[in-house]
Amino acid sequence: MAPLARPVAFEGCFGWLHPAHGPMPRKVGVVIVPGVGRDARCGHKPLRLLAEQLAGAGFATLRYDHPGQGDGLELAEGQDVLEAWTQGVAQAAQALRDATGVAEVVLVGLRLGATLAALAQADAAGLVLLAPVILGRRWLRELKVAAVLGGTGGRDDGEVFEAEGLSLASDTAARLSGLDLTAIHATTPKVLMIAQTEASDLLGEHLKGLGADVARADFPGYDMLFEDAHSNRAPTQVFDRVAAWLEASFPERATDPRQPLEAAVELRPPGAVERPVRFGEGLAGVLCQPDGDHEPRRAVIFCNTGGDPRVGIGGFAVQASRLLARKGVASLRFDFAGLGDSPSDAPIHVYETSRQPDLAAAISFLNDEGLSDITLVGACAGAYHALAAARQDPRVGAVFAINAAKLIWRPGDSLAVGRRDEGKSTAAYKAGFRQPETWMRLLKGQVDVGAVAATLARRLVARWTRPANHGEVAALRGGMAAFAARGGRAHLLVGLDDPSLDEVANYFGPEGRNWRAHDGLTLSVRAGIDHGLALAFSRRIALAELQAFLGL
Repeated sequence: MAPLARPVAFEGCFGWLHPAHGPMPRKVGVVIVPGVGRDARCGHKPLRLLAEQLAGAGFATLRYDHPGQGDGLELAEGQDVLEAWTQGVAQAAQALRDATGVAEVVLVGLRLGATLAALAQADAAGLVLLAPVILGRRWLRELKVAAVLGGTGGRDDGEVFEAEGLSLASDTAARLSGLDLTAIHATTPKVLMIAQTEASDLLGEHLKGLGADVARADFPGYDMLFEDAHSNRAPTQVFDRVAAWLEASFPERATDPRQPLEAAVELRPPGAVERPVRFGEGLAGVLCQPDGDHEPRRAVIFCNTGGDPRVGIGGFAVQASRLLARKGVASLRFDFAGLGDSPSDAPIHVYETSRQPDLAAAISFLNDEGLSDITLVGACAGAYHALAAARQDPRVGAVFAINAAKLIWRPGDSLAVGRRDEGKSTAAYKAGFRQPETWMRLLKGQVDVGAVAATLARRLVARWTRPANHGEVAALRGGMAAFAARGGRAHLLVGLDDPSLDEVANYFGPEGRNWRAHDGLTLSVRAGIDHGLALAFSRRIALAELQAFLGL
C-alpha cells in the first residue's frame, strides 16, 4: 500500500498531498483537478489511485476539491463560481510548490476539471486533459439527460440549474454553457489529451496551432469509470499512459528534494472548526466541532452513500455537519475503507463488505475526543450499515436512516435503484395508475411496461416467500426491538416514490406497523425525496428532519 497522503489547506480548500516516494523525486509535481457533480463523485477514488501511482513514480501530487465544493468552504453569495474554480487551479499549483519546492507543475484534469486546467494554465509546464468538456452547452445538456435517466429529474427553471447533486445559479450555468475550449488563446508547451470525440480532435489541432506539442490517445475504460461509484473501475490503461507520458516528458530529478513538513490543518466555516483526521486502519475523515468555549458531548457520524465519497451527494454531509456545529453538535464524516480517501487493499462490496469495524473505529475515535452520545446517519447503503451497527454496537444511541434501499442484503440482489420506470415504490406505481398523465405516457410508449411489471412481480414473490418467521427477518426485527428496548432511537426517512418503502413493508408490515410498534422507532414518508438526496429540495427535507430527530 502507498504511504498515506497528508492533508493540506489553502484558500478555504482541503486537499491531500501525496509526497513523492520510490525513486528520487522529480523536479516536476502534479496537481489533479477533479470534475464537479457526479463526475467528481465517480472520479474521486480513481483519481486517488492515480495520485498514488504518480507519487510512486517520483511526482509529488496534490488532489483537492474546487472552492465551494467537497470539504471546502462555501463561496460568498454572488461570487463568480467559474472564476473561483479557475483561480483554485492556480492556488492549488502554488500550494504544491510551497509544500514541496517542485520547480514546475503539470495539471492533470478530468472532465470539467480538464477544462478548468486548460483555462487556468497556472504557469504549468504541461497539461493532461482526460475527457475534457470542450463545449459547455453540450455538457449541460448531457447532465439534464443523465438526471432524468438517474431518476431525479433535475431542475432548470431560469434561476437554478440542478442535476445529480450539482446545483448552479443561472448566471453560472450560462457562463458554463458558453465555454468552448477550441477558442482559448494560449496553452502549455506540452499536452497529453485522452478522449474519444470528434471535438477532441478539433481541440488537439487547435492546441497544436498555438504551438503545443500535443499527444493524443483514446480513452479505454471511460464508460466503466463513470458507472455509479459503488461499481466503477479506474481506467488503468489510461493511468499507465499518463504516468509514462510524464516520465518521458519530465525526466529530470530534483537535485535537492524537500519532503513536506507535517502541519496542523483546519478550516473555519461560520460557527465551526474542521480538521482532517485519520484513525483506525488509515481511515480518512473530517471532524467538525462547534467553534467556541462549549464542549459538546454529542456527535453524529455520517456514513458513505453507496460508494460515493464522504461529503455526500450534493454535499449533504458537509451541509449537515456545519449546521449541527452551529447548534452545538460535533460530527465526523469519513470514508469507509476502500472508498474516497480511505485506502484498502481488500476487494469491497457496497453491502457485503462489513462496515462494523470501520464504524467501531470511528466511535472509538470520537470517544477518545470526549464524545460519547453517538448518532449514525446514512443514506442508501449507508443507512443499511448504520442500522446494522446499531444492532451490534451498544455505543450507538441513535440512527437516522434515509432511503435504506436494503434492510436485508442477499447475494445476487440488484444494486440499481431508482432508474427511470423501474425501481419506484409499489405505492408510487399504484398512485400513478390513478393519474391520467400515466396513461398518456403509456400510450406514447414512454413507460417501460416490461421493466415495471418485472419489478412488481419480483416484489410480490419476495413478499410471499419471506414469512415473518424467516431467520433473517426475525433477526432484523429482533435486533431492532432489542435496540429500542435498551433506549436506542431510530428514524426511517423514506421517499414516497422510493423502493426503500417496499423494504419497510416487506419486513415490518404495511406502513411499517411492526417498526412503529416500538418506542423510539419512527418512520416518515415524504413525497418528492429522491433516493440519494441529489436534489436540493430533498436535502432540505432531510436536514429539517435530522434536526427534529436530534431535538435541535
